[in-house]
Amino acid sequence: MSSIESIGASQSTRFRFRRNILKMVHARLVAWGQMRRTRRQLAELSDGALQDLGLTREAALEEALRPFWDTTSRRRKY
Repeated sequence: MSSIESIGASQSTRFRFRRNILKMVHARLVAWGQMRRTRRQLAELSDGALQDLGLTREAALEEALRPFWDTTSRRRKY
């Protein structure tokens, strides 16, 4: 293998790594945007709609006020 071939392979690997990092960042940004939208919509639901979901207004507002990057589940596990 010549030194030119090994440089090309190294650059290709770095390109794939950077592309994968960008894909992961993009996916995270998309997920955060979706989380922000759904939490905002949750805060706007009527009391009847919240009742249909089994949520109180207080629980809905607590969830809606969480930061968009906070994606860990806080639901009670039975």
